[in-house]
Amino acid sequence: MSIEILLAPKKKAIVKKWIDQVLDSYGAPDFFKTQKDRFANPIGSTISRGLQNLFVILVEDRELGEAAKPLEEIIKIRAVQEFSPSSAVLFVYLLKDIVREEMSKEQNREEFLGTLSALDSRIDKVALMAFDFYMDCRERLHQIRVNEVLSGRFALTDGTKCVSGMLKRNQVESADNNQSNRLT
Repeated sequence: MSIEILLAPKKKAIVKKWIDQVLDSYGAPDFFKTQKDRFANPIGSTISRGLQNLFVILVEDRELGEAAKPLEEIIKIRAVQEFSPSSAVLFVYLLKDIVREEMSKEQNREEFLGTLSALDSRIDKVALMAFDFYMDCRERLHQIRVNEVLSGRFALTDGTKCVSGMLKRNQVESADNNQSNRLT
């Protein structure tokens, strides 16, 4: 029996738990879980929609290339936040534990365990894709910051909230401190 057929009765419960666990990694998970308007809650909406699509792709044995779009949408959000690389892609691996937990209560457990390795392998491949997307996004962010500093665009704002403005101030302060330490 395929993993898709085995998980079909538990699909809603598994996806809901997955979404809830991912949203719990944010500072205000209650807001992300309760606010359903995609304009008022773009993070919650994007993650919810993306995880639903990823679950279908993983379980229905579709081409893993189809996972790129929903995965990249989720990773773009996590890359601009204060997540470490491992924390940013951890959400993919959460699915393994959730599936095992939900299926541990079933009577046809032996049959399920036999088909589980294929799903685990697909989840691992998607996690590697997520890491690649994360690193690409972080590289792009870094390049944008460097370009802002080099072009002087950071000076167009007062610099209080501008990342590149703060970076420039820190560099100047660090250079001033180093110079004053040499003089003493």
